[in-house]
Amino acid sequence: MAQSHHTVLSLKNRIMFAALLALILAAPARAEDDLLPDRKLTPGKVARRDEDRHGVTEEMERNVFGRYHIPWRRRPEFKVDHLIPAELGGADTIDNLWPQSLSTLPYNAQRKDLLTQRLLARIAAGEMTITQAQKEISEDWISCFVDHFGMVYLR
Repeated sequence: MAQSHHTVLSLKNRIMFAALLALILAAPARAEDDLLPDRKLTPGKVARRDEDRHGVTEEMERNVFGRYHIPWRRRPEFKVDHLIPAELGGADTIDNLWPQSLSTLPYNAQRKDLLTQRLLARIAAGEMTITQAQKEISEDWISCFVDHFGMVYLR
């Protein structure tokens, strides 16, 4: 009886260890593969003062990578992107920046740039306000993309 109890405890410990290890190893990968920024780290910010429009430095980019637990050596795989694009009045601040994958399909940095251009065109045509564009793109840029372009499928 003591032997079977010890075996059950040993099996439970192994399962718990494996589950914990899987969570630890998966956490950084999950952050790297997210199509949307973490809202706690990147809530988005509109530039309100000149200090909010000073450009993005390498130090800021390194800070963003650290917050998202992505090794700096992987920098070429990402664009440090503004959640609210600078062209739409987005701030050059840490709370408006996130590492966006250049290769994730179908929604990646190139698609978001295309969306920014579409929103600018709609603003210029008087079809929406800049405030509406800022709100739409910061809430969920992929849903905003689908609303303006339709669903994109992998080929």
